[in-house]
Amino acid sequence: MTTNSELLKRHSEVLPSWLALYYDPPISMDYGEGRHVYDVEGNRYLDFFGGILTTSLGYDVPEVTQAVNEQASKVLHSSTLYLSEPMIELAELVTELSGIPDARVFFTTSGTEANDAALLLATAYRRSNQILALRNSYHGRSFSTVAITSHRSWSPTSLSGLSVNYVHG
Repeated sequence: MTTNSELLKRHSEVLPSWLALYYDPPISMDYGEGRHVYDVEGNRYLDFFGGILTTSLGYDVPEVTQAVNEQASKVLHSSTLYLSEPMIELAELVTELSGIPDARVFFTTSGTEANDAALLLATAYRRSNQILALRNSYHGRSFSTVAITSHRSWSPTSLSGLSVNYVHG
């Protein structure tokens, strides 16, 4: 059986040192059931983090597993360059539930990608590279989202094309 410490050793041998791990000592996530995850040593944890807050659906949920399997048997991945009935159906549901007249939906795969899109839209619409961001905020790991992140452990690079002012929230 692989242990958390063995995985940590292997991790440090092939992945960059700046790739942050949570907890000391770090834990692995081997599988999940319901709202719990289990590490490679069989320890059970209540999952409050759900894929960095992007997959808060639980684990081994029959309805979710069935939907994923059905879609994977058709087309696993495409893009917005093609018509996709499931994407359109979900967008219709989101716009209906929003109550916003003439609402439009733009799907992304992560919070980082959503923030990238928001930055692109905001700077293009305003024709300005000036951004206000909250102090001690975190917005993602891409070049643009790191640039607007003020949290010390995710220090922004000085090479960003964005002009960022940090405000208290």
